Amino acid sequence: MLTRRASRIREYALFALAALAPALAVGVLALRALSNENAAALRETAAGLDAAGERLSLRIHQALTQSEKKLGAAQLDRPAPELARTLDALRPPFATAVVLGADRALLWPPPARAAEHAAPVKCSALAATLATPTAKGRDAARRALLADCAELRTPTGRWLWPVVALDTRSGGDGSRIADWLEGHAGLLSNAQRDATRLALRKLLEPARHRALLALSHDSAARASLVDELGAAGPAEALAAAPDSAGVVTWHAGSTLGALRALGDGRLAGFVVDAASLRRALDQGALGAGPDTHVRVLGGSAKPPPSGHALPTRLSARVPIAPELTLGVASAHPDAVAHYAARSRLLLLALALGSTLLAFGVSALLFARLRAARRSSELRTDFVSAVSHELRTPIASVRMFAELLEDDRVEPDERREVVDAIARESRRLGDTVERLLGFSRMAAGRAVVERQLDSVAAAVAASIDRFEQRHPGLAVARALDRGIEAPIDAAQIGLAVDNLLENARKYAPDGAPYRVEVARHGRGVAIRVGDRCPGIAPRDQKRIFRPFERADDRLSRATEGSGIGLSLVRHVAGAHGGNASVDSRPGKGATFTLWIPGSET
Repeated sequence: MLTRRASRIREYALFALAALAPALAVGVLALRALSNENAAALRETAAGLDAAGERLSLRIHQALTQSEKKLGAAQLDRPAPELARTLDALRPPFATAVVLGADRALLWPPPARAAEHAAPVKCSALAATLATPTAKGRDAARRALLADCAELRTPTGRWLWPVVALDTRSGGDGSRIADWLEGHAGLLSNAQRDATRLALRKLLEPARHRALLALSHDSAARASLVDELGAAGPAEALAAAPDSAGVVTWHAGSTLGALRALGDGRLAGFVVDAASLRRALDQGALGAGPDTHVRVLGGSAKPPPSGHALPTRLSARVPIAPELTLGVASAHPDAVAHYAARSRLLLLALALGSTLLAFGVSALLFARLRAARRSSELRTDFVSAVSHELRTPIASVRMFAELLEDDRVEPDERREVVDAIARESRRLGDTVERLLGFSRMAAGRAVVERQLDSVAAAVAASIDRFEQRHPGLAVARALDRGIEAPIDAAQIGLAVDNLLENARKYAPDGAPYRVEVARHGRGVAIRVGDRCPGIAPRDQKRIFRPFERADDRLSRATEGSGIGLSLVRHVAGAHGGNASVDSRPGKGATFTLWIPGSET
């Protein structure tokens, strides 16, 4: 058999297990769901990047093919600069317009033209005159500089001719500026190139378009293009004869090209290389979308085999040419991690919530189980106590009756035996009446007939009965006999009977007991005090419940049914009042029955 403490520990352990089991089950399921959700998010993001890369590759190839077809309807037998302007109007934004000579030398973009001769000595003086705002002959110096000083540079390497030519006061024409840029744009620094591009806004078409086209090429990009066209794959394609449609195409090395053959042996068309792709990315012309980040990569890229594991970095490699690749990555690489972190927080909140809910439901069920068990135990104790209370007077009556029946009582003792039978019979009747009264009150069937009466008289009658039953116990009275209230005298007497019997049981040495009837507020207070060991604060509300008794050794050793104080509370409630106790351990106890007074 388990001890009471061990049994309680086992009950709490079972409660904790019952509470945690559903929470743990929910947590495990949620972790599985979170893992699957994160994997699905990774797969979805990776698939989206692959699809975005495939769309870019398809767009590049289709646009290149469509632009090449448009060349078939264009007038292409023109000098290289004019032909380049036609190509530029038709080219895709990610390609470079290219013109090759009959010997397959690159004619366009044009090479940067080196200075044929140094600027004349007078050019420095002309520049000094223009730099002095108050100098005379500035207009003549400007005209002379534009006519004779196309190769003039400052000591820092800055070209002066385009600065003077693009000055609003220069009077220079746009075609002349475009001609100069077509020969010198590759020699300009990036800063001067940008400044010149801004100043070209004042020029009229078509000179402005020519000048901008010249500025779009630089010597480094042209040199790289020459090297790429000279590689094995493109060189073989350019050396071969055009197809039946008069087109030369290739997909080799680090370029992708489509050129149309002209009547004079030249080739004109478009080439996609790393420089043209970077230029398109800088201008936002590839249309990759705000959720993707695209960059140009080198090296070969083969599509992953079926069932390839998810990449550790969310990115995709899209082949444009065998040695030209676009890397497509998520513009928000931490989005999946943030989503997973948010999901973990949500999971934690759900786990805590489910745990608290499980504990709450389990605690409620556990409390109800303990209450039901406690109620069962109390009823069992009540039946045992009532049986004991009834058995004692029944045994006494039976014993005395058998003595009389067997005529074993002396004549002078007969009166004493009869009195004993009558006393035990009254005791038995009081016990039965108390049980019936409690049953009626608990069921709400008790009839309380209140009428204006003396409270002290009803209390005094109860005290008299107590003293008759227990001649050796004294009761001190402090009864205000002038107090009247609407009461049921029998019920008030029953309540005082129970309070005095409680005092006798729990404070047999606490006499004299004190009973007081006094006005209290707008009602009447009936107080019964004793000098018992006292009642602990934790038990003071519990003892008014049916079958409850203070949990100490004295209570367990004292006979009783545990309904006396519950009867007192029912009587007080039936009169519209209440019952309470004021007690401290070692200081005795005072029970108060308060009922409303008369309205007068």
